[in-house]
Amino acid sequence: MKKTALIILAEGFEEVEAVTPIDILKRAGVDIKIAGLGRLTIKGAHGIRVECDCLLKDYKNFPDALILPGGMPGAENLASSVEVKDLILKMHEKKKLIAAICASPALVLAPLTILKDREATCFPGYEKSLPASVKFVKKDVVQSGNIITSRGAGTAFAFGLKITQNLVGKSIADTVAQQMLYTN
Repeated sequence: MKKTALIILAEGFEEVEAVTPIDILKRAGVDIKIAGLGRLTIKGAHGIRVECDCLLKDYKNFPDALILPGGMPGAENLASSVEVKDLILKMHEKKKLIAAICASPALVLAPLTILKDREATCFPGYEKSLPASVKFVKKDVVQSGNIITSRGAGTAFAFGLKITQNLVGKSIADTVAQQMLYTN
C-alpha cells in the first residue's frame, strides 16, 4: 500500500522547509497532501503563496507521517491550533511518524510533552524553549523513535530525505538524493 504523508501549512510558514520535503516525498512515490490551516491558499514567511490540497479541518484520513514546517509566525500559528495539537497527539499515540523543523520542535511539539526524554534539535536559539527533559542535539536532523526534528531551511533537504527513508526505505531515499544531485 502506498505510504501517505500530510504537511500542514499555516500563515507565515518557511517556504523551503515545506516545499523541499513535499518535492522529495513526491519523487519517492509517497502520497503527500498539503493541508491549509484555516484557508486553502497560505502565504509563507517570505510572501510566497502555496495552494493547498484541502483544509486541515476537512482532512479525514490518518497519514503515515505528519510534517510541520517552521517559520514565523507559521510555527506559532501551528502551536495555537487545537486541531493541530489533537492530530499530533493522535499520531503520537499510534506511534506514527511526526516530523518538525525549525521553531516547530520547540514551539509545537515540546509543549505537548511528546519530546520528553528524547533527543531533538531545532532552530538556533529555540533550544531555550525546550524543557529540561529534552536533550538538545546540535545536528541537522535528529530522529528519536517516531519523531524527526531538524534545524531550519538549510537542513530541509536532509530532513525530507530522513522522512522519505522512514516511509519508503533507505534505497529509495538514496536514489532520490542521487537523482537530485544531493551529495551531503
